[in-house]
Amino acid sequence: MSIRYGDVVAVDRLTLQVHEGRVLGMLGGNGAGKSSTLRAIGGVNAHSSGRLTVGGFDMGTPDGAEAARALIGYCPDIGGLIAQATPEEHVDLVASLRGTRGGKAVADELIERFGLAAVRDRPAGTFSHGMQRRLSVLLAVLTARDVLVLDEPFDGVDPTGVAVTVSAIREAARAGMAVVVSTHLQHLLTTASDDIAVLIKGRLAAHAPAQDFSGEEGERRYADLLQSVAVEAVA
Repeated sequence: MSIRYGDVVAVDRLTLQVHEGRVLGMLGGNGAGKSSTLRAIGGVNAHSSGRLTVGGFDMGTPDGAEAARALIGYCPDIGGLIAQATPEEHVDLVASLRGTRGGKAVADELIERFGLAAVRDRPAGTFSHGMQRRLSVLLAVLTARDVLVLDEPFDGVDPTGVAVTVSAIREAARAGMAVVVSTHLQHLLTTASDDIAVLIKGRLAAHAPAQDFSGEEGERRYADLLQSVAVEAVA
């Protein structure tokens, strides 16, 4: 799969598979192509060439994309919330538009777990960035049926929110979902994921078990990948 914006190649011939019950972490810095990839998987933006299937549906066709979107819970890297709407109203809205997994009981439990119960009647526009990220992740978890896609879910989130998010990711995988998570925070991604895909300048630089990128040795491995691409670019 490739993704272009005019003359700019954001994702260059990326080949990946994410299986049921597995968490794939996408690691890379700014401009690596992570968000472009996840927007395509989430059905927000179309890919430019190649083939993308989600839940067996071809995202390159209108019918396939529509069927795939019904399976996906998607948290964008930015935006996606209505500033004037409360968490309660967000939940009601997604329930009316898409339906939710488990209904009101699950929604109430998630609101409690994500630390939003005390502010469930406050407009989201009054929240801190970290609290908004919690709400975005909650809505993705609530609407995911077979696929959960989280773009930068840890951005600005405090340790309590990080722990809840990691727990939600692992629970989704145990429930049989295919989960894709992106971030540039390596230590968090290796904790949450089964496998890691490293994207550098729109290309897949590595794909390996998460433990290969954990700890000091994993940090060195990632740094070596960044350096090798830099040297190749100069050469």
